[in-house]
Amino acid sequence: MAVETETNKQKKAGSVPLLVRMQAFVYKLNKSLDRLVDLYCRLTRIEPLEAKNILARKAASLMKKGQYGKAIDQYNKLIRMGREEAVVYYNLGLCCEREGMDEEAQSAYMKAGEMDKHFGDAFYRLGLLAIKNDEPKTAVKYLGPLARRNKESFDVLYNLAVAYDKLKDYEKAVENFRKAIAVEPDYSKAHKRLGHTYDAMGKHQEAIECFKKAMELEEI
Repeated sequence: MAVETETNKQKKAGSVPLLVRMQAFVYKLNKSLDRLVDLYCRLTRIEPLEAKNILARKAASLMKKGQYGKAIDQYNKLIRMGREEAVVYYNLGLCCEREGMDEEAQSAYMKAGEMDKHFGDAFYRLGLLAIKNDEPKTAVKYLGPLARRNKESFDVLYNLAVAYDKLKDYEKAVENFRKAIAVEPDYSKAHKRLGHTYDAMGKHQEAIECFKKAMELEEI
């Protein structure tokens, strides 16, 4: 019977010392994900897919903790490793937005939308960024199709109405504010915004009724 050599034992155990693998196991038990990932990625020879999965979990963990700057670094590293997926770019966009990096967020959301034409959340965030940056026409471009596909989304309808209001397209603003209110009738801010739109149109009685309704809801 062949005698197992030390070389064969080392091959079976892998190139990483037993002590390092034991540390990794302890860190995992302690739920120390950050240290575990760093240890694995720096000291072990793991399969590329496994490395990407670990890095993705690390990025998501940092994002959940509100450590957006560190999460951005990890998502960018993940992309450089070839993990180019719509959800990765979307999460990167969210982190950039939280850090006030609007241009980088916009670029990430656009990439997510290019990779998945049905990624509604990416287009919604693009619409919100456009409103924030006073680009209502761009906001309508992103939010309009979403509103047509999902007629029960209060957030989409409301923000589309805000965009039309900024464009002074008051008829469409009223239409979408009313649709939004039909979905969530107890949201006082929607009644208030509708009131301001009516006021801008010179429909003062309608505006007063909207303001009254907003006040009633705020007193409840």
